[in-house]
Amino acid sequence: MGQIFDNIFRTLCEKNSKLLIPLINEVFHRNYKMTEKIELRAGEHHVLDGNQEKLNKRITDSTIRIGENLYHLECQSNPDGSMVLRMVEYDFHIALENATEVEAGYEMRFPESAVLYLRHNENTPDEIQMRIIFPGNASVNYSVPVIKTQQYSDEDIVGKQLYFLIPYYILRYEHISEEGCLAEISREYRNLYQGMIEAREAGVLNEYDMSNIVDFTNRLVEYIFDGNQKMKSEVSAVMGGEVLETYADRMIAQGMEKGMEKGMEKGMEKGSIQTTIKMGREFGMSEEKLVERLMEEFSLDREEAERACAEI
Repeated sequence: MGQIFDNIFRTLCEKNSKLLIPLINEVFHRNYKMTEKIELRAGEHHVLDGNQEKLNKRITDSTIRIGENLYHLECQSNPDGSMVLRMVEYDFHIALENATEVEAGYEMRFPESAVLYLRHNENTPDEIQMRIIFPGNASVNYSVPVIKTQQYSDEDIVGKQLYFLIPYYILRYEHISEEGCLAEISREYRNLYQGMIEAREAGVLNEYDMSNIVDFTNRLVEYIFDGNQKMKSEVSAVMGGEVLETYADRMIAQGMEKGMEKGMEKGMEKGSIQTTIKMGREFGMSEEKLVERLMEEFSLDREEAERACAEI
């Protein structure tokens, strides 16, 4: 049942990763700018046996590096008492994979982690904890903060630039079917939509960011209120309906194709690469995705692709 929530979370992390920055600022009390370089790390971690052979894999929702700092965020649709066990496991593997060699041997640093709870109740804690006891009875209190999405109003989301949470906003109304709340829902979503427009005009969001947020909002409204056409119509009318559905990805794909065709016509691979980079940036593609695109389309290695992006 929670698959759609996880899919939206991971897709936003991958395609609109800069939206994670205000979320990180909020939960970890940082002050990163939206223009900060962010690196999304692989979410697949393997458990090894004694012969260093892979036994199985664990999939984490997102591991992010900003500068020298690693952050790990997980999305959970409902409070789960065993979540802390999984977080310890995930964080241990993230720390192990990023261990560094030092003079005394090796050093591993756990990432700063948080859990995004889409639903919560009065018993949901502000943080989940576990006491870890090492040999010799040395102990550490492992603590992970909890982000309770339904605690954030529409004003909070716009004021703190927490646009990442907008698709999940509808969950606060999932158990409400009375038509009397439609006016309030409409008002709140108009505030959210207007906030995104103003952020786009200020250069904080681009069309690609806004388009994906709107698309995923409408998908979740469709999922939550499958049998309530009035509720679906009310939100869709405010949030753009189907106008923006798949628009961003389609425009990027078309732009890439035109760019490469133009370069091929001129017989200049360099020109095609330049056009591909410029078109990708115009439609909000991240630098990491641009590098991957260049590697795939032009058979470049990572260093060549990164250098091409840096030069343009």
